[in-house]
Amino acid sequence: MKFIFAFSIFLFFSCAFAQEHPQFIPFKFEGKLGLLNVSETELVPPDAFMDGPGNYDVVGDFQSYIIAKNGGEDEVIDARSGKEQFVGHLDRTCSLLRIHKDSYYHFDVNGNSILLNSVSSPIQLTTCYKKIEPNHDAWDNESVDGKQYLWALKKDETYDVLAANNGFTPVSSLPKFESFDLIYRINENAPLTLIGFVLGSKTAIQRTFGQKYGIPESSHTVEVYNTSFKKLGTTVYNPTAIAKLFDQEIVLRGSMMPPPSMANQILIPQNKAIVLNNEFSLIPATDDPGQLVLVNTQQGNAPVLGNDHFDYRYISTSKNLKALLQIRHSETGTFFYFDFDGLYFPKGVPLIPKKYRQWN
Repeated sequence: MKFIFAFSIFLFFSCAFAQEHPQFIPFKFEGKLGLLNVSETELVPPDAFMDGPGNYDVVGDFQSYIIAKNGGEDEVIDARSGKEQFVGHLDRTCSLLRIHKDSYYHFDVNGNSILLNSVSSPIQLTTCYKKIEPNHDAWDNESVDGKQYLWALKKDETYDVLAANNGFTPVSSLPKFESFDLIYRINENAPLTLIGFVLGSKTAIQRTFGQKYGIPESSHTVEVYNTSFKKLGTTVYNPTAIAKLFDQEIVLRGSMMPPPSMANQILIPQNKAIVLNNEFSLIPATDDPGQLVLVNTQQGNAPVLGNDHFDYRYISTSKNLKALLQIRHSETGTFFYFDFDGLYFPKGVPLIPKKYRQWN
Protein backbone atom coordinates (compact mmCIF):
# COMPACT_ATOMS: atom_id res chain seq x y z
CA MET A 1 0.00 0.00 0.00
CA LYS A 2 2.81 2.41 0.87
CA PHE A 3 4.53 1.59 -2.42
CA ILE A 4 1.37 2.29 -4.40
CA PHE A 5 0.95 5.61 -2.58
CA ALA A 6 4.56 6.61 -3.16
CA PHE A 7 4.47 5.63 -6.82
CA SER A 8 1.23 7.52 -7.44
CA ILE A 9 2.64 10.70 -5.91
CA PHE A 10 5.85 10.32 -7.89
CA LEU A 11 3.82 9.85 -11.06
CA PHE A 12 1.77 12.95 -10.28
CA PHE A 13 4.76 15.19 -9.74
CA SER A 14 6.55 13.77 -12.79
CA CYS A 15 3.51 14.51 -14.95
CA ALA A 16 2.83 17.88 -13.37
CA PHE A 17 6.35 19.12 -13.93
CA ALA A 18 6.32 17.95 -17.52
CA GLN A 19 3.57 20.50 -18.28
CA GLU A 20 4.83 23.65 -19.93
CA HIS A 21 1.75 25.84 -20.08
CA PRO A 22 -0.45 25.93 -16.97
CA GLN A 23 -4.13 26.46 -17.67
CA PHE A 24 -5.18 27.45 -14.17
CA ILE A 25 -3.90 30.19 -11.91
CA PRO A 26 -5.00 31.29 -8.42
CA PHE A 27 -6.32 34.72 -7.56
CA LYS A 28 -7.80 36.19 -4.39
CA PHE A 29 -10.94 38.30 -4.00
CA GLU A 30 -12.13 39.61 -0.62
CA GLY A 31 -9.90 37.13 1.15
CA LYS A 32 -11.24 34.14 -0.79
CA LEU A 33 -9.09 32.07 -3.10
CA GLY A 34 -10.25 31.04 -6.56
CA LEU A 35 -8.86 29.48 -9.71
CA LEU A 36 -9.02 31.06 -13.13
CA ASN A 37 -9.17 29.02 -16.33
CA VAL A 38 -6.87 31.06 -18.55
CA SER A 39 -7.98 29.44 -21.81
CA GLU A 40 -11.64 30.36 -21.31
CA THR A 41 -11.18 33.21 -18.80
CA GLU A 42 -13.83 31.64 -16.59
CA LEU A 43 -13.87 31.18 -12.85
CA VAL A 44 -13.56 27.56 -11.80
CA PRO A 45 -15.45 27.49 -8.48
CA PRO A 46 -13.15 25.85 -5.90
CA ASP A 47 -15.88 24.95 -3.39
CA ALA A 48 -13.46 22.92 -1.27
CA PHE A 49 -11.32 25.93 -0.45
CA MET A 50 -13.28 29.00 -1.56
CA ASP A 51 -14.34 29.83 2.01
CA GLY A 52 -11.12 28.59 3.62
CA PRO A 53 -8.15 30.56 4.85
CA GLY A 54 -6.92 31.12 1.32
CA ASN A 55 -3.39 29.87 1.89
CA TYR A 56 -1.66 28.45 -1.14
CA ASP A 57 1.80 27.53 -2.37
CA VAL A 58 3.00 27.51 -5.96
CA VAL A 59 4.97 24.33 -6.68
CA GLY A 60 7.83 24.83 -9.10
CA ASP A 61 7.25 27.27 -11.94
CA PHE A 62 3.44 27.15 -11.78
CA GLN A 63 3.17 23.41 -12.37
CA SER A 64 0.82 22.81 -9.44
CA TYR A 65 -0.63 24.46 -6.35
CA ILE A 66 -0.96 23.36 -2.74
CA ILE A 67 -4.17 24.87 -1.40
CA ALA A 68 -5.62 24.85 2.13
CA LYS A 69 -9.07 23.28 2.33
CA ASN A 70 -11.89 24.07 4.74
CA GLY A 71 -11.50 20.83 6.67
CA GLY A 72 -7.91 21.51 7.61
CA GLU A 73 -6.37 19.39 4.86
CA ASP A 74 -4.32 20.59 1.92
CA GLU A 75 -4.83 19.48 -1.64
CA VAL A 76 -2.38 19.53 -4.52
CA ILE A 77 -4.02 20.79 -7.70
CA ASP A 78 -2.53 20.26 -11.13
CA ALA A 79 -2.11 23.61 -12.89
CA ARG A 80 -2.75 22.02 -16.28
CA SER A 81 -6.01 20.17 -15.57
CA GLY A 82 -7.24 21.93 -12.44
CA LYS A 83 -7.87 18.52 -10.86
CA GLU A 84 -6.98 17.40 -7.37
CA GLN A 85 -3.96 15.10 -7.37
CA PHE A 86 -3.25 14.55 -3.70
CA VAL A 87 -4.59 15.36 -0.22
CA GLY A 88 -2.65 15.56 3.05
CA HIS A 89 -1.65 18.01 5.76
CA LEU A 90 1.07 20.41 4.61
CA ASP A 91 3.53 21.54 7.27
CA ARG A 92 2.91 25.24 6.70
CA THR A 93 5.32 26.25 9.45
CA CYS A 94 8.22 25.20 7.23
CA SER A 95 6.43 25.46 3.86
CA LEU A 96 9.07 25.31 1.11
CA LEU A 97 12.30 23.56 2.10
CA ARG A 98 15.42 24.28 0.04
CA ILE A 99 17.89 21.41 -0.19
CA HIS A 100 20.72 22.36 -2.54
CA LYS A 101 18.89 23.13 -5.82
CA ASP A 102 15.79 21.09 -4.99
CA SER A 103 12.58 22.10 -3.26
CA TYR A 104 10.67 19.90 -0.81
CA TYR A 105 7.35 20.06 1.03
CA HIS A 106 6.67 18.22 4.31
CA PHE A 107 3.26 16.52 4.52
CA ASP A 108 1.57 14.43 7.18
CA VAL A 109 -0.27 11.66 5.35
CA ASN A 110 -2.19 9.24 7.54
CA GLY A 111 0.32 9.57 10.37
CA ASN A 112 3.40 9.42 8.13
CA SER A 113 5.86 12.22 7.36
CA ILE A 114 6.33 12.53 3.60
CA LEU A 115 8.77 14.82 1.78
CA LEU A 116 7.58 15.66 -1.73
CA ASN A 117 9.66 17.24 -4.45
CA SER A 118 9.54 17.58 -8.20
CA VAL A 119 12.43 15.50 -9.42
CA SER A 120 12.32 12.24 -7.47
CA SER A 121 9.93 9.87 -5.75
CA PRO A 122 8.51 10.96 -2.38
CA ILE A 123 10.47 10.13 0.75
CA GLN A 124 8.70 8.61 3.74
CA LEU A 125 10.60 9.55 6.88
CA THR A 126 11.21 7.03 9.65
CA THR A 127 9.33 9.17 12.18
CA CYS A 128 6.15 11.23 11.88
CA TYR A 129 7.35 14.71 12.79
CA LYS A 130 5.20 17.41 14.29
CA LYS A 131 6.88 20.00 12.07
CA ILE A 132 10.22 20.76 10.43
CA GLU A 133 12.13 24.00 10.97
CA PRO A 134 11.87 26.42 8.02
CA ASN A 135 15.07 27.14 6.12
CA HIS A 136 13.92 29.61 3.44
CA ASP A 137 15.63 32.59 5.12
CA ALA A 138 18.72 30.74 6.31
CA TRP A 139 22.26 31.89 5.60
CA ASP A 140 23.79 30.42 2.44
CA ASN A 141 26.69 28.81 4.29
CA GLU A 142 24.54 26.68 6.60
CA SER A 143 25.45 23.67 4.51
CA VAL A 144 28.64 21.92 5.58
CA ASP A 145 30.99 20.70 2.85
CA GLY A 146 28.02 20.22 0.55
CA LYS A 147 25.93 18.53 3.25
CA GLN A 148 22.65 19.90 4.52
CA TYR A 149 20.58 19.14 7.60
CA LEU A 150 16.96 19.58 8.63
CA TRP A 151 15.86 20.12 12.22
CA ALA A 152 12.69 18.09 12.75
CA LEU A 153 10.52 18.43 15.86
CA LYS A 154 9.05 15.20 17.23
CA LYS A 155 5.76 14.88 19.08
CA ASP A 156 7.60 14.63 22.41
CA GLU A 157 8.99 18.16 21.75
CA THR A 158 12.56 16.93 21.16
CA TYR A 159 14.43 17.18 17.87
CA ASP A 160 15.99 14.91 15.28
CA VAL A 161 18.67 16.21 12.94
CA LEU A 162 18.00 14.79 9.48
CA ALA A 163 20.92 14.37 7.08
CA ALA A 164 19.63 15.34 3.64
CA ASN A 165 22.63 13.73 1.95
CA ASN A 166 21.84 10.41 3.63
CA GLY A 167 18.21 9.96 2.68
CA PHE A 168 17.00 12.30 5.44
CA THR A 169 17.89 9.76 8.12
CA PRO A 170 18.42 11.07 11.68
CA VAL A 171 21.94 11.63 12.98
CA SER A 172 22.11 8.70 15.41
CA SER A 173 24.92 9.89 17.69
CA LEU A 174 23.02 12.75 19.32
CA PRO A 175 21.25 12.74 22.69
CA LYS A 176 17.72 14.04 23.14
CA PHE A 177 17.52 17.85 23.02
CA GLU A 178 14.75 20.43 23.07
CA SER A 179 16.45 23.46 21.54
CA PHE A 180 19.51 24.36 19.45
CA ASP A 181 21.61 27.11 17.92
CA LEU A 182 24.34 27.36 15.27
CA ILE A 183 27.95 28.48 15.78
CA TYR A 184 29.94 30.51 13.24
CA ARG A 185 33.61 31.37 13.04
CA ILE A 186 34.38 35.05 12.48
CA ASN A 187 36.77 35.52 9.56
CA GLU A 188 38.72 38.72 9.05
CA ASN A 189 38.36 38.97 5.27
CA ALA A 190 35.79 36.31 4.43
CA PRO A 191 32.17 35.42 5.20
CA LEU A 192 31.23 33.68 8.42
CA THR A 193 31.84 29.93 8.46
CA LEU A 194 29.55 27.41 10.15
CA ILE A 195 31.71 25.39 12.56
CA GLY A 196 29.35 23.80 15.05
CA PHE A 197 26.05 23.42 16.86
CA VAL A 198 24.77 23.99 20.38
CA LEU A 199 22.16 21.60 21.78
CA GLY A 200 20.28 21.93 25.04
CA SER A 201 17.02 22.45 26.89
CA LYS A 202 14.38 25.11 26.27
CA THR A 203 15.51 26.74 29.51
CA ALA A 204 19.09 27.03 28.30
CA ILE A 205 18.34 28.08 24.71
CA GLN A 206 15.18 30.14 24.94
CA ARG A 207 13.92 30.12 21.36
CA THR A 208 10.52 29.53 19.86
CA PHE A 209 10.02 27.12 16.99
CA GLY A 210 11.43 28.59 13.77
CA GLN A 211 13.27 31.39 15.58
CA LYS A 212 16.77 32.00 14.25
CA TYR A 213 17.73 35.37 15.68
CA GLY A 214 17.25 37.33 18.90
CA ILE A 215 17.87 34.43 21.27
CA PRO A 216 19.06 35.58 24.75
CA GLU A 217 22.22 34.20 26.34
CA SER A 218 21.84 32.18 29.54
CA SER A 219 23.86 30.70 32.39
CA HIS A 220 22.44 27.21 31.77
CA THR A 221 24.60 24.39 30.44
CA VAL A 222 24.52 23.29 26.80
CA GLU A 223 26.37 20.66 24.77
CA VAL A 224 28.68 21.86 22.00
CA TYR A 225 29.34 19.89 18.79
CA ASN A 226 31.42 20.45 15.69
CA THR A 227 29.97 20.11 12.19
CA SER A 228 30.66 16.36 12.22
CA PHE A 229 28.45 16.17 15.33
CA LYS A 230 31.37 15.20 17.51
CA LYS A 231 30.88 16.48 21.05
CA LEU A 232 33.48 19.04 22.09
CA GLY A 233 32.24 19.58 25.63
CA THR A 234 29.64 21.30 27.81
CA THR A 235 29.52 24.93 28.87
CA VAL A 236 27.06 27.76 29.48
CA TYR A 237 25.14 29.26 26.59
CA ASN A 238 27.10 32.38 25.75
CA PRO A 239 29.63 33.06 22.97
CA THR A 240 32.60 33.75 25.27
CA ALA A 241 32.33 30.37 26.98
CA ILE A 242 31.66 28.51 23.73
CA ALA A 243 34.60 30.22 22.00
CA LYS A 244 36.98 28.63 24.51
CA LEU A 245 36.00 25.16 23.28
CA PHE A 246 36.92 26.17 19.73
CA ASP A 247 39.90 28.32 20.74
CA GLN A 248 38.82 31.02 18.29
CA GLU A 249 36.39 33.91 18.02
CA ILE A 250 32.82 32.82 17.30
CA VAL A 251 29.31 34.21 17.01
CA LEU A 252 26.02 32.45 17.70
CA ARG A 253 23.35 32.67 15.03
CA GLY A 254 20.88 33.57 17.78
CA SER A 255 22.72 36.85 18.36
CA MET A 256 23.05 37.77 14.67
CA MET A 257 20.97 40.11 12.51
CA PRO A 258 18.77 38.33 9.95
CA PRO A 259 20.01 38.41 6.33
CA PRO A 260 18.11 40.53 3.80
CA SER A 261 15.43 38.84 1.71
CA MET A 262 15.76 39.48 -2.02
CA ALA A 263 13.05 37.27 -3.57
CA ASN A 264 9.80 38.70 -4.92
CA GLN A 265 10.47 42.25 -3.82
CA ILE A 266 7.76 44.88 -4.05
CA LEU A 267 8.44 47.47 -6.76
CA ILE A 268 8.93 50.82 -5.06
CA PRO A 269 7.91 53.97 -6.99
CA GLN A 270 10.89 56.27 -7.54
CA ASN A 271 9.22 58.90 -9.74
CA LYS A 272 10.37 57.12 -12.86
CA ALA A 273 9.04 54.52 -15.26
CA ILE A 274 9.83 50.79 -14.96
CA VAL A 275 9.96 49.21 -18.41
CA LEU A 276 8.63 45.64 -18.36
CA ASN A 277 9.05 44.99 -22.11
CA ASN A 278 8.44 46.81 -25.40
CA GLU A 279 4.69 46.85 -24.75
CA PHE A 280 4.07 47.29 -21.02
CA SER A 281 5.53 49.65 -18.43
CA LEU A 282 4.84 50.92 -14.93
CA ILE A 283 4.81 54.72 -14.90
CA PRO A 284 4.20 57.27 -12.11
CA ALA A 285 0.59 58.45 -11.89
CA THR A 286 0.15 62.05 -13.07
CA ASP A 287 -1.72 63.03 -9.90
CA ASP A 288 0.42 60.95 -7.52
CA PRO A 289 4.09 60.34 -8.48
CA GLY A 290 4.33 57.88 -5.60
CA GLN A 291 1.83 55.56 -7.27
CA LEU A 292 2.68 53.35 -10.25
CA VAL A 293 0.23 52.72 -13.10
CA LEU A 294 0.44 49.71 -15.42
CA VAL A 295 0.18 50.99 -19.00
CA ASN A 296 0.40 49.76 -22.59
CA THR A 297 3.07 51.93 -24.19
CA GLN A 298 2.06 50.85 -27.71
CA GLN A 299 -1.39 52.31 -27.09
CA GLY A 300 -0.29 55.73 -25.94
CA ASN A 301 0.28 54.72 -22.31
CA ALA A 302 -3.33 53.52 -21.94
CA PRO A 303 -3.87 52.17 -18.39
CA VAL A 304 -4.34 48.40 -18.35
CA LEU A 305 -6.18 48.33 -15.02
CA GLY A 306 -7.49 51.86 -14.71
CA ASN A 307 -6.07 54.49 -12.38
CA ASP A 308 -6.83 52.88 -9.02
CA HIS A 309 -4.05 52.21 -6.54
CA PHE A 310 -2.21 48.92 -6.98
CA ASP A 311 0.93 47.38 -5.51
CA TYR A 312 3.24 45.41 -7.77
CA ARG A 313 5.96 42.86 -7.22
CA TYR A 314 8.03 40.69 -9.49
CA ILE A 315 7.45 36.96 -9.12
CA SER A 316 10.62 34.97 -9.67
CA THR A 317 10.89 31.54 -11.26
CA SER A 318 13.81 29.18 -11.63
CA LYS A 319 14.63 30.62 -15.04
CA ASN A 320 13.76 34.29 -14.62
CA LEU A 321 14.00 36.57 -11.58
CA LYS A 322 11.48 38.93 -13.18
CA ALA A 323 9.14 36.43 -14.82
CA LEU A 324 5.80 38.15 -14.19
CA LEU A 325 3.95 40.52 -11.88
CA GLN A 326 1.76 39.84 -8.90
CA ILE A 327 -0.64 42.76 -8.57
CA ARG A 328 -2.60 43.68 -5.44
CA HIS A 329 -5.43 46.19 -5.34
CA SER A 330 -4.54 48.48 -2.45
CA GLU A 331 -8.09 49.05 -1.16
CA THR A 332 -9.63 45.56 -1.36
CA GLY A 333 -6.56 43.32 -1.10
CA THR A 334 -7.64 41.52 -4.28
CA PHE A 335 -4.60 40.12 -6.01
CA PHE A 336 -3.85 38.39 -9.28
CA TYR A 337 -1.05 37.77 -11.77
CA PHE A 338 -0.02 39.57 -14.95
CA ASP A 339 2.35 37.92 -17.40
CA PHE A 340 3.79 40.75 -19.49
CA ASP A 341 5.93 38.44 -21.64
CA GLY A 342 3.57 35.46 -22.00
CA LEU A 343 6.12 33.04 -20.52
CA TYR A 344 3.56 31.08 -18.48
CA PHE A 345 0.15 32.65 -19.08
CA PRO A 346 -1.59 34.68 -21.83
CA LYS A 347 0.40 37.82 -22.47
CA GLY A 348 -0.94 41.11 -21.18
CA VAL A 349 -4.12 39.72 -19.55
CA PRO A 350 -5.07 40.58 -15.94
CA LEU A 351 -5.59 37.06 -14.63
CA ILE A 352 -8.76 37.60 -12.64
CA PRO A 353 -12.37 37.18 -13.87
CA LYS A 354 -13.84 40.44 -15.17
CA LYS A 355 -16.73 40.37 -12.68
CA TYR A 356 -14.21 40.67 -9.83
CA ARG A 357 -12.54 43.76 -11.23
CA GLN A 358 -14.64 46.06 -9.10
CA TRP A 359 -12.23 48.97 -9.47
CA ASN A 360 -13.28 49.47 -13.12
